[in-house]
Amino acid sequence: MKHVLFTLLFLAPLALELRAEDPPKKEEPSKTAPKVVEHLTAWPKPADKDQLMTDIERVVKANIPEMAEGGKNGLLAEGAAGVPFVLERFGRERDEDVKKRLFEILVATTSAEQTRLLAKEFGGKQLGSRTFALWRAAQFPDPEIKKDADLAWTRVQKLGDKADVDERYAAALCCASTGSIVGLAGLWDATVTPKEWDKKKHELRAALAGARGKEATAFVLAKLDDKTDRKVKVAVLRMLAGCGDKDSASRVRPFLDDEDNQIRIAAINALRGIIDGADPIDNLSAFEAIEMAKKWKSR
Repeated sequence: MKHVLFTLLFLAPLALELRAEDPPKKEEPSKTAPKVVEHLTAWPKPADKDQLMTDIERVVKANIPEMAEGGKNGLLAEGAAGVPFVLERFGRERDEDVKKRLFEILVATTSAEQTRLLAKEFGGKQLGSRTFALWRAAQFPDPEIKKDADLAWTRVQKLGDKADVDERYAAALCCASTGSIVGLAGLWDATVTPKEWDKKKHELRAALAGARGKEATAFVLAKLDDKTDRKVKVAVLRMLAGCGDKDSASRVRPFLDDEDNQIRIAAINALRGIIDGADPIDNLSAFEAIEMAKKWKSR
């Protein structure tokens, strides 16, 4: 499966810009109570299954734009009831353009309420269906599917070099989102590869937050030694921003004095995540980063 399917949607918001002259204050927790998610135990039945299947075919064939659009609107209106049918077709489809259209519909019709049902697809027969289910479930952290995610990671790992790259990544992402650290190696591979990080950084940060703690911190810090190169240092700091515990801040602090601006920015963002649970800041100038680093060292 081509990587393009899993880079269509940026699920996390763009990093908030912060003026360098403003001190890095501890961010106040939201006073809004988290929404209680009522997880589905079964897929709703379609209002009209025949029409639903017709709409899927209209999206797949798309002989004219109006046909595809009409089918898409019908599936969007069907909502959760259409997910298992669209997911099944997505899994066995080979045409990349069709996959893109079905992917967009699946993203629009899946939600946090469906994680337990998506987890049932983790061991399905179709690679595409499994991979989407893992990737999408990761967007809605649910500790109750940790066992399912861990089993998916174990199964993928047993395949070794034969494992699909996208499925391996999706399984690792899902594991971390549930609080499991077994797949951190898969997320490290994505974080240490600049092109992968640029495409997936928002979902990586969100998933890593689910695994935040001592064990995840130990895994990441083990990557540091006296010979650590620039790329690895940046990757370590980026992962710590998502999963580092409070004690790791002392290991991050020295990097605030690094002359390499990318490392300095990564250190600032790591502390923002570790200490304040705040989003990273992108594209700081060298001057802004130096000034912000000074403020962090004074905290």
